[in-house]
Amino acid sequence: MAGKSDQELVVECLNGENGAFDQLVLRYQLPMYRTALGIVKDPDTARDIIQIGFVKSWEKLASYNSSHQFYSWLYRIIINESLNHIRSARKMELVSSSQEDDQTPHLIMVDKEEHRRLHEAIAQLGDDQRIVLQLRHFEELSYRDIAEVLEMDEKKVKSRLFSARMKLREILVQA
Repeated sequence: MAGKSDQELVVECLNGENGAFDQLVLRYQLPMYRTALGIVKDPDTARDIIQIGFVKSWEKLASYNSSHQFYSWLYRIIINESLNHIRSARKMELVSSSQEDDQTPHLIMVDKEEHRRLHEAIAQLGDDQRIVLQLRHFEELSYRDIAEVLEMDEKKVKSRLFSARMKLREILVQA
């Protein structure tokens, strides 16, 4: 099953093959987690969100439109769940950064400080800007894929990304 396309796995799921959905979860759990984490800034909350997102995608699989990419549909579910959490909780936490073992204590401290400043600056962006930055720079999605996930045209994605970068730059320069 590992070599099958998303579309094939979805068809198998809809035909009652339970292992097919497990393959989709294995395929997408890490990028979905990173996306949720980039939005909500809390590892436990991000894990909860992807669990909810995968359950919802399982429940709504019959409504999935196969003319679109499965991962775009799944990203949309995860993003919506993340935004719903932010709206209801109205709190954001910083992501703790992991460091490489071969760095000196001074470099680790400098990297942690830069990482903290960057995440604080990103947290000051609006949801729309933060999401487009997350998808482009942390998930490395193409403009076309981001446009599909966010249901907008590529020009708007590029414009939003440009605005997000300029705002981020402004925040970092002021800090």
